Amino acid sequence: MPIGVRFIVAALVFYTIAIWSERFKKELKLWMLLVFITAFLCDLGGTSIMFFNTTGRSLNLHTIIHMVSGYVALTIMSAHLWFAIQAIRGQAWYAKIFNRCSIYVWLAWLVAFVSGIPNVL
Repeated sequence: MPIGVRFIVAALVFYTIAIWSERFKKELKLWMLLVFITAFLCDLGGTSIMFFNTTGRSLNLHTIIHMVSGYVALTIMSAHLWFAIQAIRGQAWYAKIFNRCSIYVWLAWLVAFVSGIPNVL
């Protein structure tokens, strides 16, 4: 399994743990935020590695679509992380929105993850 894919799979595991833990506890804890940050860094690393591995190859429509979906997922995750940081800092509005939207944001990220599976197989 390529190293970029390993990073993305690790991001999936950490992101899932962070989101579902918050969902079950109904409160975002600092350890969940730290797991979330780890997920974001894994996603950033994996996406970057895959981008640099693709740069030398010829780009086709499939590769471009996959790259765009990866960066959109990373952007969504970074906005979600911002909400989590603000929630931990005591901002009630961010905590409420984070709790309400987390599963949907996680599902959107998951769609991008699943869309990349054919590239690995």
